[in-house]
Amino acid sequence: MRCYEPFLPLKLKASLFLLLFLPFVSFASQITITLKDVAFVNSNDVYLKAIANIDTKSPSLKKYLSEIKLTTIYRNKTIITSKLVQQRLVENLIDVKKVKIIGDKTIVVLNKKQIIAQDLIPVITRYIKKHYKNIQIKKITVSPEKVDVVGNYSIKITPKGKTSSYIYLSIKLMPTDRELSASVRYVKLTKAVVAKHFLPRGLRITPLDVKISQVEVKPNKEYIKDLNEVLGKKLRRNIKEGEPITYRDLLKNYLVRRNSNVKVIYLRGTFKIELLGRALQNGELGDIIKVRNLSSGKVIQCKVIGINKVLFLSGQF
Repeated sequence: MRCYEPFLPLKLKASLFLLLFLPFVSFASQITITLKDVAFVNSNDVYLKAIANIDTKSPSLKKYLSEIKLTTIYRNKTIITSKLVQQRLVENLIDVKKVKIIGDKTIVVLNKKQIIAQDLIPVITRYIKKHYKNIQIKKITVSPEKVDVVGNYSIKITPKGKTSSYIYLSIKLMPTDRELSASVRYVKLTKAVVAKHFLPRGLRITPLDVKISQVEVKPNKEYIKDLNEVLGKKLRRNIKEGEPITYRDLLKNYLVRRNSNVKVIYLRGTFKIELLGRALQNGELGDIIKVRNLSSGKVIQCKVIGINKVLFLSGQF
């Protein structure tokens, strides 16, 4: 069975507190409340402890007085008078005849900070680098661009969605209820062979010319990720420093050219035959090409193993 706390008026609650928790307090003792000239607060709700120094012999009573709420403010500066303090003491069943208030007023200044988008970009950047690998940030947009926050705050970032070009984030300023949105435009990165310096057309590539680096992934482009695939090859066009080298940029190193005569080697165990054939396709080392047997006229499949030299794989002689 669920129990519900009965509704109690403010004065009745205060009375119960004083009866239950302050039975040994002598209200004959003087309470002195000294108002500050200026008080800086980190909350819209202003309590007595924020604007005054409270002097009493009872720690329990001092705590009770400290937590008395005076008002809620929304402007940057507000004046709280001794008259308002006295009124709140009466509302909380404090005998003001036993209270000495020193000072006429306190100027309360709200510690309001304005956060702009530029302040959040470094935080968002660190979050993206930690949680998303192999991407490069192009632009971060935060909305709204400015927001006011009272007091201290912490930032909590939560992902909301992701596309091939954008990451969407929710940015909460804790413990306030302020929430912002951010969109991060990015590109994917991949490792690829790139030029260390300008490489002219026709150059035969050496280890001094290339390195592995991260580059932006572009559609319909095949990247080379192994240096061995470019070393010794010639370039068919100029390559700028830092530019990735693709297979299209390399001149083909054909060991066998179409319509040239080739030596065909047939191996089965220790049995070996060599015959003459004619290449029907160009072929680099390791390529599978078609070759016509000049003796029988039949077409066979062969693997390029050297200059004008192929190894029989399949077909009929």
